[in-house]
Amino acid sequence: MSIRAMTAVAFLFATNAHAETVWDMHINFPAGNFDTQNAMKFAEAVKEETKGELVINVMAGGSLGLKGPEVLSAVRDGIVPIAHFHMDTAVGDEPFIGIQGLPYLTRGFEDAEKLDTHATPVYEKIAERNNQKILYSVFWPGAHLYTKTPVSDISDLALLKIRTANKSSTEFLTDVGAAPALMPWADALVALASGGLDGIATSATSGVDGKFWEFMGAVTTISYVNPTAVVTVNLDSFNQLSPENQKIVSDIAERMQPEFRAAAVQEDSIRLKELAEAGMAVSAPSEAFSAALEAAARKQWDSFAETAGPDARPVLDAYLADRN
Repeated sequence: MSIRAMTAVAFLFATNAHAETVWDMHINFPAGNFDTQNAMKFAEAVKEETKGELVINVMAGGSLGLKGPEVLSAVRDGIVPIAHFHMDTAVGDEPFIGIQGLPYLTRGFEDAEKLDTHATPVYEKIAERNNQKILYSVFWPGAHLYTKTPVSDISDLALLKIRTANKSSTEFLTDVGAAPALMPWADALVALASGGLDGIATSATSGVDGKFWEFMGAVTTISYVNPTAVVTVNLDSFNQLSPENQKIVSDIAERMQPEFRAAAVQEDSIRLKELAEAGMAVSAPSEAFSAALEAAARKQWDSFAETAGPDARPVLDAYLADRN
């Protein structure tokens, strides 16, 4: 082999050894959202610690065109190599992951952490059979109850028209005597402004974004669901990385997950403070009110245990024993 040929081969090997891999990450939320900021920090760390061999482009605002229920299968099939999504959007494909969206099963971040401890082994099996790996997860700020006047008892909810975002929340509020209305966010804001709604069930972040103090005077921090968001990677894409870079990516995710979860806790605290400063009465539910909410929620818990597969009842029971 000539010196020129040997030089060319050496250059080719050197180039391939340091070739840049680019992953476009789907995320529905805008660039300013706290969890999008988490994803960007993760991507920055990956680029730095792999010395630029892996670059993750965080495509904020759903710019890759995927809708929530499509994301699990899109990662599975390699349509996108990596994605951020709320697990409750994928219950149509995998019913068990609906456990983290059951009403009033978790009542804050501490409960969400306990549930995750029991459910994660099943989540990981689900991810693997869908050709992906969970890199990290974050518990989102809980859904609180916004009303015109403070709610101190379950009877105060009677026939209140309250906007909900999904079927589970709609059933829950029906069971506590309210008159829930399932509608998109944009329609809810219009209905609030026109007086067509008595309240909304959503996070403190959404309460600030929607300037709810212009339409309502109270928020009850029932935190009846802390939805779990995950970042997953397609296993084929992950396995194409060098063993060294696979370890780097996994180690970064494990190291940064507590920081990302803490950002959600801080987000909830800051936004509730802003709501109070804007004039809203912020209060926690009484023990009696909380007990009544849980009694209504158990209908969905029992249904989940019967229909979400063989892991549902053992995980649910283990969590409840731990929570109590």
